[in-house]
Amino acid sequence: MMAKIAKAGLVSGSRVIRRLAKRGRREDGNAMVEMALVSAFVYIPMLFGIFQVSYGLYVYNYVCSAAHQATRYAAVRGVNSCTVQSNFVDCNLNPTGSTNPAAGAGTPLQKYVRSVGFMGIDPSKITVTGTWYTRSNDNSSGFSNASWATACTTTGCNAIGNTVEVSVKYQFPLNIPFWKNKSLPITGISKMMISE
Repeated sequence: MMAKIAKAGLVSGSRVIRRLAKRGRREDGNAMVEMALVSAFVYIPMLFGIFQVSYGLYVYNYVCSAAHQATRYAAVRGVNSCTVQSNFVDCNLNPTGSTNPAAGAGTPLQKYVRSVGFMGIDPSKITVTGTWYTRSNDNSSGFSNASWATACTTTGCNAIGNTVEVSVKYQFPLNIPFWKNKSLPITGISKMMISE
C-alpha cells in the first residue's frame, strides 16, 4: 500500500513540474510584448529627447558664436572704415545701412550671420537685430564714468567709442514623439565697442 501511495506522489509531483514548465513558456511572450510597449512609449521618446537636447545645445553654441562674430563684424565697420579701404564691404555700417553694401537682400548683419553657416542650421529661421548705443560720460563724482545706455538710430551712431549690440535669434524646432512639437526661440547677444 505504501508503494502505491509513494508512486501516486511521484506521479502528481511530476504533473506539477510539467504544469509549471508550461506556464513559464506561456509567459515568455508576455515579456516580449511588455518590452515592445516600454520601448515604444519610454525608450524611443527618451532617445529622441536626448537627440533634441543635444541639437539644442549645438544651436545655442551656433547662436552665441554668430552673435559674437556679427558684433565684431559691425565693430570694425565704423565711421572711419571707408577711409581705410574704399571698397571694404559694408563699410560705415550703421543702423540705417552701409556705404558699400554687398549683393543680396536683407540687412548687412542678417546677410553676414546667414553666411556663417553651420551644418544643420536653417538660415530662414535666423533673425538678427543690431542696436547701436552712444557713449555718455558722467563727471559728477570727479571720475569719468562712461555708459552706453542710449540707443542711437541716426547715421552717426557708429563713431569710435560707441558700442554695437547684436542679438541673434533662432527658432528651434523641438520635436519629441508623444510629448511636444513646438518651436523654441534660442537667443545669443553680444556687445562690443566700435574700434574703426
